[in-house]
Amino acid sequence: MNKYLPIAAFALLSACGGGTGIVPAAISPPPGPAAPAPAPGSSGGGTTGGAPSGGSGGGAPSTPSTVDDLTFSSQLNNVRLANGAGNVAFDARLAAAAQGHADDMLAQNYFSHTGLNGSSPGDRITAEGYQWRTYGENIAQGQRSEEEVLDAWTNSPGHHANNINPNFEDYGLAKAGTGSDTRWVLLLAAEQ
Repeated sequence: MNKYLPIAAFALLSACGGGTGIVPAAISPPPGPAAPAPAPGSSGGGTTGGAPSGGSGGGAPSTPSTVDDLTFSSQLNNVRLANGAGNVAFDARLAAAAQGHADDMLAQNYFSHTGLNGSSPGDRITAEGYQWRTYGENIAQGQRSEEEVLDAWTNSPGHHANNINPNFEDYGLAKAGTGSDTRWVLLLAAEQ
């Protein structure tokens, strides 16, 4: 079994998702070091963060840079449309934030929504100039393709909730590594 974790953050408080590891947005993840990369076949829970302080948006969304981004966009939007949510558009800033985290998890051999430097997904998104009002992050390890990782997330209730959240308007997907060491990060968000 492959590993994957959901994280959803909302500017407003959301109800605890009983057993999904999703907690109200006003509660930050507990302090402490990120966990080492899990053994194959294990998975963990997700956490949430709060809204960033002010600021203005930076840069406009761009088009996907590779055929794989186009393929994933189509697959993700098909899942969203089948569940009553609108399309999301590729955003290079979200992809850059996702890629940085995927690369860091691979290089430092860990698997967590919290970076070893203490950064949250919201911190990484903001650092790329995206002023979010809501975001969600799915991470996974070991899947070989965009189709395989989306299938894993779609078959996990917490991840699927992120995939089909109608509040999200943009996404960025990243992959680092190969084989069982492959790290995937999907960021979904909407700007202020």
